[in-house]
Amino acid sequence: MKILTQLDNKFGANLNAFLSQDTVTCREIDVRARAIAAIGQIASQGEGLQPNQKEITSIFGEVFSDLILSVYFTACALDGPAQGVLRRSLELGVAIVFLWDLPHAFWGWKMHDSDLNFNEMVEHLSKDGYKSFLASFKTECGENDVFDCNEARRLYRILSNTIHGKITTHEASLPDSFSFNSTDCKYNLELITRVQKILLHLFRSRFPDYFSEMANKIPAVNTII
Repeated sequence: MKILTQLDNKFGANLNAFLSQDTVTCREIDVRARAIAAIGQIASQGEGLQPNQKEITSIFGEVFSDLILSVYFTACALDGPAQGVLRRSLELGVAIVFLWDLPHAFWGWKMHDSDLNFNEMVEHLSKDGYKSFLASFKTECGENDVFDCNEARRLYRILSNTIHGKITTHEASLPDSFSFNSTDCKYNLELITRVQKILLHLFRSRFPDYFSEMANKIPAVNTII
Protein backbone atom coordinates (compact mmCIF):
# COMPACT_ATOMS: atom_id res chain seq x y z
CA MET A 1 0.00 0.00 0.00
CA LYS A 2 1.27 3.45 -0.92
CA ILE A 3 0.37 4.93 2.45
CA LEU A 4 2.64 2.45 4.21
CA THR A 5 5.58 3.52 2.08
CA GLN A 6 4.81 7.15 2.80
CA LEU A 7 4.64 6.45 6.53
CA ASP A 8 7.92 4.56 6.41
CA ASN A 9 9.61 7.53 4.72
CA LYS A 10 8.16 9.95 7.26
CA PHE A 11 9.14 7.87 10.28
CA GLY A 12 12.59 7.32 8.82
CA ALA A 13 13.06 11.09 8.55
CA ASN A 14 11.85 11.46 12.14
CA LEU A 15 14.36 8.88 13.30
CA ASN A 16 17.21 10.71 11.57
CA ALA A 17 16.13 13.98 13.22
CA PHE A 18 16.04 12.24 16.58
CA LEU A 19 19.53 10.79 16.15
CA SER A 20 20.93 14.26 15.43
CA GLN A 21 19.81 15.45 18.90
CA ASP A 22 21.80 15.37 22.13
CA THR A 23 22.36 11.71 22.93
CA VAL A 24 23.27 11.97 26.65
CA THR A 25 19.72 11.27 27.81
CA CYS A 26 19.41 8.34 25.42
CA ARG A 27 22.68 6.84 26.64
CA GLU A 28 21.48 7.06 30.22
CA ILE A 29 18.15 5.49 29.28
CA ASP A 30 20.04 2.68 27.56
CA VAL A 31 22.17 2.04 30.66
CA ARG A 32 19.13 1.91 32.93
CA ALA A 33 17.29 -0.41 30.54
CA ARG A 34 20.26 -2.77 30.39
CA ALA A 35 20.47 -2.65 34.19
CA ILE A 36 16.87 -3.83 34.47
CA ALA A 37 17.54 -6.69 32.05
CA ALA A 38 20.69 -7.63 33.98
CA ILE A 39 18.80 -7.85 37.28
CA GLY A 40 16.48 -10.35 35.64
CA GLN A 41 19.37 -12.43 34.30
CA ILE A 42 21.03 -12.47 37.72
CA ALA A 43 17.76 -13.33 39.44
CA SER A 44 17.16 -16.24 37.06
CA GLN A 45 20.37 -17.85 38.33
CA GLY A 46 19.43 -17.47 42.00
CA GLU A 47 19.23 -20.50 44.24
CA GLY A 48 16.06 -21.72 45.87
CA LEU A 49 13.64 -19.93 43.57
CA GLN A 50 10.04 -21.03 43.66
CA PRO A 51 8.45 -22.07 40.34
CA ASN A 52 6.54 -18.80 40.08
CA GLN A 53 9.72 -16.80 40.75
CA LYS A 54 11.64 -18.64 38.03
CA GLU A 55 8.96 -17.67 35.53
CA ILE A 56 8.78 -14.10 36.80
CA THR A 57 12.47 -13.53 36.00
CA SER A 58 11.54 -13.57 32.29
CA ILE A 59 9.36 -10.48 32.81
CA PHE A 60 12.48 -8.34 33.32
CA GLY A 61 13.33 -8.94 29.66
CA GLU A 62 9.84 -7.88 28.64
CA VAL A 63 10.19 -4.65 30.60
CA PHE A 64 13.53 -4.02 28.86
CA SER A 65 11.97 -4.59 25.43
CA ASP A 66 9.07 -2.25 26.15
CA LEU A 67 11.41 0.50 27.34
CA ILE A 68 13.49 0.26 24.16
CA LEU A 69 10.36 0.20 22.02
CA SER A 70 9.16 3.33 23.80
CA VAL A 71 12.40 5.09 22.86
CA TYR A 72 12.08 3.89 19.25
CA PHE A 73 8.48 5.07 18.94
CA THR A 74 9.52 8.39 20.48
CA ALA A 75 12.27 8.69 17.87
CA CYS A 76 9.71 8.10 15.13
CA ALA A 77 7.42 10.77 16.66
CA LEU A 78 4.82 8.14 17.52
CA ASP A 79 4.00 9.60 20.91
CA GLY A 80 0.85 7.56 21.54
CA PRO A 81 2.48 4.16 20.97
CA ALA A 82 5.55 5.34 22.93
CA GLN A 83 3.43 6.16 25.97
CA GLY A 84 1.26 3.08 25.59
CA VAL A 85 4.14 0.64 25.64
CA LEU A 86 5.76 2.64 28.45
CA ARG A 87 2.68 2.14 30.60
CA ARG A 88 3.01 -1.60 29.97
CA SER A 89 6.63 -1.54 31.14
CA LEU A 90 5.64 0.31 34.32
CA GLU A 91 2.81 -2.10 35.05
CA LEU A 92 4.90 -5.20 34.38
CA GLY A 93 7.80 -3.83 36.42
CA VAL A 94 5.62 -3.29 39.46
CA ALA A 95 3.99 -6.69 38.87
CA ILE A 96 7.39 -8.39 39.13
CA VAL A 97 7.72 -7.41 42.78
CA PHE A 98 4.01 -7.79 43.57
CA LEU A 99 3.89 -11.36 42.21
CA TRP A 100 7.28 -12.45 43.55
CA ASP A 101 5.99 -13.20 47.04
CA LEU A 102 2.41 -14.13 46.06
CA PRO A 103 2.43 -17.46 44.19
CA HIS A 104 -1.36 -17.69 44.13
CA ALA A 105 -1.61 -14.28 42.47
CA PHE A 106 0.97 -15.29 39.86
CA TRP A 107 -0.78 -18.54 38.93
CA GLY A 108 -4.14 -16.83 38.85
CA TRP A 109 -2.67 -14.24 36.47
CA LYS A 110 -0.93 -16.81 34.28
CA MET A 111 -3.35 -19.73 34.28
CA HIS A 112 -6.78 -18.28 35.03
CA ASP A 113 -6.84 -14.95 33.22
CA SER A 114 -6.89 -12.95 36.46
CA ASP A 115 -6.22 -9.29 35.80
CA LEU A 116 -3.67 -7.28 37.73
CA ASN A 117 -4.88 -3.99 39.14
CA PHE A 118 -2.13 -1.38 39.18
CA ASN A 119 -3.50 0.62 42.10
CA GLU A 120 -3.97 -2.54 44.16
CA MET A 121 -0.41 -3.63 43.45
CA VAL A 122 0.98 -0.24 44.45
CA GLU A 123 -1.17 -0.21 47.58
CA HIS A 124 0.13 -3.66 48.56
CA LEU A 125 3.75 -2.59 48.11
CA SER A 126 3.27 0.62 50.09
CA LYS A 127 1.68 -0.96 53.18
CA ASP A 128 3.54 -0.70 56.48
CA GLY A 129 3.65 -4.49 56.75
CA TYR A 130 5.41 -4.79 53.41
CA LYS A 131 7.90 -2.10 54.37
CA SER A 132 8.65 -3.99 57.57
CA PHE A 133 9.06 -7.18 55.56
CA LEU A 134 11.71 -5.52 53.40
CA ALA A 135 13.42 -4.02 56.43
CA SER A 136 13.68 -7.48 57.98
CA PHE A 137 16.20 -8.64 55.38
CA LYS A 138 17.58 -5.37 54.05
CA THR A 139 19.06 -3.55 57.00
CA GLU A 140 20.71 -0.86 54.89
CA CYS A 141 17.31 0.17 53.57
CA GLY A 142 15.17 2.33 55.79
CA GLU A 143 11.74 0.95 56.60
CA ASN A 144 10.04 3.58 54.47
CA ASP A 145 12.35 3.15 51.50
CA VAL A 146 10.38 0.99 49.07
CA PHE A 147 9.44 3.29 46.21
CA ASP A 148 7.43 6.43 45.61
CA CYS A 149 3.89 5.11 45.27
CA ASN A 150 2.50 8.58 44.57
CA GLU A 151 4.92 9.04 41.67
CA ALA A 152 4.00 5.60 40.37
CA ARG A 153 0.33 6.50 40.37
CA ARG A 154 1.00 9.87 38.72
CA LEU A 155 2.94 8.22 35.91
CA TYR A 156 0.36 5.51 35.43
CA ARG A 157 -2.40 8.11 35.19
CA ILE A 158 -0.52 10.17 32.61
CA LEU A 159 0.18 7.13 30.47
CA SER A 160 -3.35 5.78 30.90
CA ASN A 161 -4.79 8.96 29.40
CA THR A 162 -3.16 7.92 26.13
CA ILE A 163 -4.36 4.33 26.38
CA HIS A 164 -7.93 5.44 27.07
CA GLY A 165 -7.89 7.89 24.18
CA LYS A 166 -8.48 11.09 26.15
CA ILE A 167 -9.04 13.86 23.62
CA THR A 168 -6.04 15.81 24.92
CA THR A 169 -3.81 12.97 23.72
CA HIS A 170 -5.12 12.86 20.13
CA GLU A 171 -2.49 13.35 17.45
CA ALA A 172 -4.02 12.61 14.05
CA SER A 173 -5.83 15.96 13.74
CA LEU A 174 -2.82 18.11 14.60
CA PRO A 175 -1.22 20.06 11.71
CA ASP A 176 2.21 18.56 12.44
CA SER A 177 0.91 15.11 13.30
CA PHE A 178 3.51 12.37 13.47
CA SER A 179 6.32 14.81 12.71
CA PHE A 180 9.42 15.05 14.88
CA ASN A 181 9.11 17.72 17.55
CA SER A 182 11.96 18.24 20.00
CA THR A 183 9.60 19.37 22.79
CA ASP A 184 7.43 16.26 22.51
CA CYS A 185 10.53 14.11 22.22
CA LYS A 186 12.02 15.58 25.40
CA TYR A 187 8.75 15.05 27.26
CA ASN A 188 8.56 11.38 26.29
CA LEU A 189 12.19 10.75 27.20
CA GLU A 190 11.54 12.35 30.60
CA LEU A 191 8.60 9.97 31.12
CA ILE A 192 10.77 7.00 30.19
CA THR A 193 13.44 8.18 32.62
CA ARG A 194 10.92 8.56 35.44
CA VAL A 195 9.54 5.07 34.86
CA GLN A 196 13.02 3.55 34.79
CA LYS A 197 14.10 5.27 37.99
CA ILE A 198 11.02 4.24 39.94
CA LEU A 199 11.39 0.62 38.80
CA LEU A 200 15.09 0.51 39.65
CA HIS A 201 14.34 1.95 43.08
CA LEU A 202 11.72 -0.75 43.59
CA PHE A 203 14.05 -3.53 42.43
CA ARG A 204 16.85 -2.23 44.65
CA SER A 205 14.48 -2.37 47.63
CA ARG A 206 13.15 -5.88 46.98
CA PHE A 207 16.22 -7.50 45.41
CA PRO A 208 19.20 -5.82 47.11
CA ASP A 209 21.63 -8.67 46.39
CA TYR A 210 20.66 -8.94 42.73
CA PHE A 211 20.81 -5.16 42.41
CA SER A 212 24.24 -4.98 44.01
CA GLU A 213 25.61 -7.63 41.66
CA MET A 214 24.15 -5.78 38.68
CA ALA A 215 25.67 -2.48 39.84
CA ASN A 216 29.09 -4.13 40.01
CA LYS A 217 28.70 -5.25 36.41
CA ILE A 218 27.22 -1.96 35.19
CA PRO A 219 28.79 0.68 37.49
CA ALA A 220 27.55 3.55 35.32
CA VAL A 221 24.04 2.94 36.63
CA ASN A 222 25.00 4.13 40.12
CA THR A 223 25.21 7.76 39.04
CA ILE A 224 21.98 7.92 37.02
CA ILE A 225 19.30 6.43 39.25
